[in-house]
Amino acid sequence: MEIGRKIQRLRREKDLTQEQMAAALGVTSAAVSKWETSAAIPDVGMLCPLARLLGTTVDDLLEFRPALEPEEINALLKERRKLFEADRLEEAAASCEALLREYPNDLQLKCAAAGLYIMYMPSCSNTDWIDRQMERAVALLEESRKTIDPSLAANARSMLVNLYIMREELDRALAILDEEPVVQLNARTVRANILLRKGELEEAEKLYQTELWSAGRDAALALVGLYNTASRREEWERALERVDTAMEVERVLRTEELGGLTGSLHMLRAEVLRRQGKPDESMESLWSYVDRSLAQWKRMNSGEELRSAFYDRLDVCASGMSAAYLARYVRAALEESEDLAPLREREDFQALLARLAEAEAE
Repeated sequence: MEIGRKIQRLRREKDLTQEQMAAALGVTSAAVSKWETSAAIPDVGMLCPLARLLGTTVDDLLEFRPALEPEEINALLKERRKLFEADRLEEAAASCEALLREYPNDLQLKCAAAGLYIMYMPSCSNTDWIDRQMERAVALLEESRKTIDPSLAANARSMLVNLYIMREELDRALAILDEEPVVQLNARTVRANILLRKGELEEAEKLYQTELWSAGRDAALALVGLYNTASRREEWERALERVDTAMEVERVLRTEELGGLTGSLHMLRAEVLRRQGKPDESMESLWSYVDRSLAQWKRMNSGEELRSAFYDRLDVCASGMSAAYLARYVRAALEESEDLAPLREREDFQALLARLAEAEAE
């Protein structure tokens, strides 16, 4: 805490000498000097009189804040991501928990920390650690979804539903979905229409772009769901059609320009083609998946903002994972995939793994 400098600054603003302040508080001028040089801090019983004398509050004097700003949370968690990516998992989790103890009522921080735990769970092979982190993420999100902030609550519920699905607690997932408010109208589009009529074109355009992006994303995800139902029935032609349609949606609506699903869709396409006995075409899709993913990751982590001429009013945040870490995760996933096991002995498959290993080393 910079309490010493703050005491000195406020004293000078009040045009008080150290001797005058000492006399008013019933302490020695040497004590005041020690406070201002941070050689000592005021006793607890002195904080209230000191704050009143300086025209401030104890909270302001101690720089107390019950919660962090979003950009502060991002900066603090960025340092912890580095620990996760260095496979220092216990240290990373302990560091996150220390931060949560420092801000025990910060629901935004709890939601963000849970998201960090979820983000790095798939890359860990220690099932006990995964179970512990999943349990902790659930607890943090259960608290976060009780916030009065509708955006934060919706984000927490969304992650919580996915966690309960992963844990096969399907009834609990459905119960949370039932908490979602019934949407009677599309407030974003209605607001955009109003702003348009008012002549506030930039704000209206931003809302329209946001709605288009969301609609494109929802359409692609629905088609992935239809792909999954077709795959479970082993209707491979229908599954391939669903994937290709999702890719066309992303191309037409240009959601792929801001990190859409197209890279992952190539992966799904590769799995279907392999099932259909088309190994060469399957490898082409795998290469497309890796090349697109590497390019997107590097772009998202280069420090430059993601931009699209079609969605030029939108700002898209990077995940925070490094391209090298993601390359390692994808390489492990390809090596362990049962669906792609018949392709592993191919030279082009081994070359693909080498390409990912090269990106991991960069």
